[in-house]
Amino acid sequence: MGRVALVAPLAILLGAGGCKAASEPAIARETVACDGVPQMAMTGRVTDAAEILTGEEEARLSDRLARYEMRTKHQMVIATTSSLHGARVDNFGTCLGERWEIGRQDHDDGIVILVAPKEQQMRIATGLGMEKILTDDKALAVIHEMIPQFKMRDYAGGLSTGIDAIAAQTGDTE
Repeated sequence: MGRVALVAPLAILLGAGGCKAASEPAIARETVACDGVPQMAMTGRVTDAAEILTGEEEARLSDRLARYEMRTKHQMVIATTSSLHGARVDNFGTCLGERWEIGRQDHDDGIVILVAPKEQQMRIATGLGMEKILTDDKALAVIHEMIPQFKMRDYAGGLSTGIDAIAAQTGDTE
């Protein structure tokens, strides 16, 4: 998990890129990629630490992510954070993907959608195995599709749009 491309559209600074496994040991990766990123427990397919989703919205998004994983075998999760704690959004998303071991080990095909509403930042981080399918440019296009709903504080709607757009890019056309 590693490369990043950032963009600053209108009211939100957003990022798209990878959560690729580096060739160095996990401890070294943790030191570099996760410097300043606080520990954050994964609570399920949707980890809403920023508390921007209702329980019903969380359940609906989680169900959609489960169907996506069942159909494609690729694992995608959503994480929201109340603060980046001074860490870079690209490092935060990458670190979560590494710490939570998102994606199949032999395929490195995980996807993390990270939203930090307080800082108005977002990141789509992908495992190395997903990079050819969900390129940085395609991830950025997904983010642009999500922005209108995020601007209206419809986080569940924006995330649903993002999941569907990513699914369409990666072989699931539910």
